[in-house]
Amino acid sequence: MASPILKLHNISKRFGDLLANDAISLTLQQGEVLALLGENGAGKSTLVSILFGHYLADSGH
Repeated sequence: MASPILKLHNISKRFGDLLANDAISLTLQQGEVLALLGENGAGKSTLVSILFGHYLADSGH
């Protein structure tokens, strides 16, 4: 199997007392499609902002 193009392990992000992302882990291989679905305020935009370097994760890699 080829190396993943994206691998997240236990990514968490807080804004004060608000836990925006809690221990998110995923592996994405070339050719796979990923959709982030969830209610308003679920942390989708925060996760994308971490991926693009706009925010730093508080934990994980």
